[in-house]
Amino acid sequence: MRGFLAVLVCLLAVLACLSCVHQARELSAADHRAEAAQHLARSRAERGAATPAAGAAGAAGGYAPAPQRVEAADREMRAAVEHLLAAQRLESFEDARCHAIAPAQRSACPLLASAVTRVLETPAGVLLELRDGVDAVDTFRRLDCHLAYAIAQGFDRPSCPLFVKGMEISLVMGSGPHAIRMTSEDGAVAEQLQQQARRIFGAATPLTAR
Repeated sequence: MRGFLAVLVCLLAVLACLSCVHQARELSAADHRAEAAQHLARSRAERGAATPAAGAAGAAGGYAPAPQRVEAADREMRAAVEHLLAAQRLESFEDARCHAIAPAQRSACPLLASAVTRVLETPAGVLLELRDGVDAVDTFRRLDCHLAYAIAQGFDRPSCPLFVKGMEISLVMGSGPHAIRMTSEDGAVAEQLQQQARRIFGAATPLTAR
């Protein structure tokens, strides 16, 4: 029985950890910084409550901080640090993917509807074939930066209506037209990509594989 309970406790701990990781991925850098500020405020409040007010320490002037309050303050401080580190990781990720692209340019969608000559639907999303004369490499580089900006700053910030949380992009260059592939392993996200593309470009051509 004790062995079963131990396994159950471990399983619950793992599930809780996975939930925390998922939540961290959902937050933007700004969200993490806001959470950090809240944890810091609570840490200060707990530390203040742990220390007696002036004149309440007794005749000898000595006192022992309330251990529960101190522990709570430390716990809030650790949570604040974790959120600040998560914000820094997201911002570093954006900077790495947006090398040589100014911060002011990262929020602008680099893909114009007129640059796309055909939209193909794939099982995992869409394939956007680019017109001749469009710099496919530069377009992909800026789209990749725009996606990193969305991941770091939140998907409500970018101006590209095709971008959906959970998507990936890649560049397709071969004997045919150069293209941008937008996909997701999540079927719901893939369907969202297709719906957004239909709304922007109109009907698409089905494509079983590419």
